[in-house]
Amino acid sequence: QRATPSQEAVSEFRVVNNSFGAEYGRALGGIVNVVTKSGTNNLHGSVYGYTQNAAADARSLLTQPQFNQYHRNSFGGTLDAPIVKDKTFFFANYEGQRLAQSPTYPATLIGNLSTINAAKAAMGLPGENLNVLKTLNNDNGFVKVDHQFNANNRLAIHYGIVDARDNNVLVGDTLDGGGIGAPSDGHNTFLRDQSLVGSLNSVLKPNVVNTFLMQYARRTYNFPAVTGQPNLDVPNTDRKSVV
Repeated sequence: QRATPSQEAVSEFRVVNNSFGAEYGRALGGIVNVVTKSGTNNLHGSVYGYTQNAAADARSLLTQPQFNQYHRNSFGGTLDAPIVKDKTFFFANYEGQRLAQSPTYPATLIGNLSTINAAKAAMGLPGENLNVLKTLNNDNGFVKVDHQFNANNRLAIHYGIVDARDNNVLVGDTLDGGGIGAPSDGHNTFLRDQSLVGSLNSVLKPNVVNTFLMQYARRTYNFPAVTGQPNLDVPNTDRKSVV
């Protein structure tokens, strides 16, 4: 699976940081091997949620009162049941996130907004609108089907999908040149990642086990500009001076 599964869907995990086996490919750093849950002979399910907002959080020293919006909601659920008792089972998980927050702007941009907008107007460009929100919304889920042929052979088929939509990326962020991205610098990120994995585990002899694994994966990615205006980076001055 290429996307990180929800904690609610994890059965076990193992961290490998040296002596990698051949199955881990060309990884250079540590590897986290996650095993997701499987269905059982009984019907099980769970729902969960998490919320966070500016009203319950302490305000950052770098945040202005007029740019202090923050809302985050994470939610999801799991469901597993038998398809054929003692033979075939399924497990499904869905998790979503909705996050919106105000960018953190430097004093140079806030204090000189009218001057910046006047200069842009002279060039025929729209002014900067600081009342935008950075959003990170994503939906992540998978379905796993296990089939026990016999005591020595087990088949697992796993389909997973991630759909992410992030708006106004780079706004208020430190860019490569050291400046802070203005709202007109914003980009939107659209990502969809899908994978279909099949594995067959067979016990050939008491001391010989074979795993046959296949995967088909597809990813689409787009990073369009929000306004299409020339890039405007604002010097990263001391933000604390305007708190």
